Amino acid sequence: MKIRIAPATLLFLFLLAFDQSLLLSATLLAALFHECGHLVAARLLDIPIRLMEIDLFGAKIYPARFIPSYRQELLLAAAGPLFSLLLGVFLLPHGGALSVAMRDATFSFALFNLLPISDFDGGRILHATLSQFLEGETADRVLSITSYLSLFLLFSLSSCILLKYGQNLALAVLSASLFAKLFLPQHK
Repeated sequence: MKIRIAPATLLFLFLLAFDQSLLLSATLLAALFHECGHLVAARLLDIPIRLMEIDLFGAKIYPARFIPSYRQELLLAAAGPLFSLLLGVFLLPHGGALSVAMRDATFSFALFNLLPISDFDGGRILHATLSQFLEGETADRVLSITSYLSLFLLFSLSSCILLKYGQNLALAVLSASLFAKLFLPQHK
């Protein structure tokens, strides 16, 4: 399996060296554990992985061959959030600074990834489930609508938080950038 790291991710790793709050470290460890869930599921389902691509939005795995069933796609997509939730539950009784940061990061990471947005695990789960009962085009359309609505709600929530508390622009920027990535035309 090849691993490709986007150049912007190197900036994140550079910032990690100066992180005093443990938030970036916990987030990185949560993301790595989450991706391990996908890799373990791929191994158990006998799906060879050709490439893992890591960028600022997380990691994405590319199977070496077409995934033959919607059931396998659903299991592969659900494994990451499941691993995250299990790690979070495991860390519940622990009170150290890194444990608390990791627990919060893994729960947040799992819940965020379960949103029904294209390219997120929740979107993949929704699409695989709908595709078993509906035509592919209808499942695509439903996923597109849920992606749009989820990102709109995330951006609205982040705007309300920003207006009420006057801080933490990160969710607004993330929502807007995900919206742009998914819905604006890409120039190559």
